[in-house]
Amino acid sequence: MERIVSFVSSIFIPVTDITRSAEWYVRMFDLETIEKTDYRVGLAFPNAQTLVLLWKVEKPQPVQFDTGKHLMPYFNFTSYDIDHSYRQLKAKGAELSEIHEEDGYRFFQAFDLDGNPVDIVEETGQTPYFAHKKNFNN
Repeated sequence: MERIVSFVSSIFIPVTDITRSAEWYVRMFDLETIEKTDYRVGLAFPNAQTLVLLWKVEKPQPVQFDTGKHLMPYFNFTSYDIDHSYRQLKAKGAELSEIHEEDGYRFFQAFDLDGNPVDIVEETGQTPYFAHKKNFNN
């Protein structure tokens, strides 16, 4: 049977300064610029299909929702070595939260130039998602 959908194609992130934000995301996450207009920049992870589209907005917009107990991100980036990711982003000058650990996840947040939290997550093998994701560990 043919699939209805195959993967998440794009993540949209609202930013107030498209040029500075694009430079930040490229520098922090080693993304490749594949499109640039006055109101959006398309970025790609090397060797991956999912795109990050930075979209120009007049004022900061939320990139997380409130569960009543936590603020949850609409998206996160996977790391296969959270300590390495943390050190590398710290060395690049990113504003970071501390590394947290709970329920089989280790994670931290990197804050972009608009203060948007970008969650970086590593699964430690104790989650229902770990076995699935390890098939894609590049």
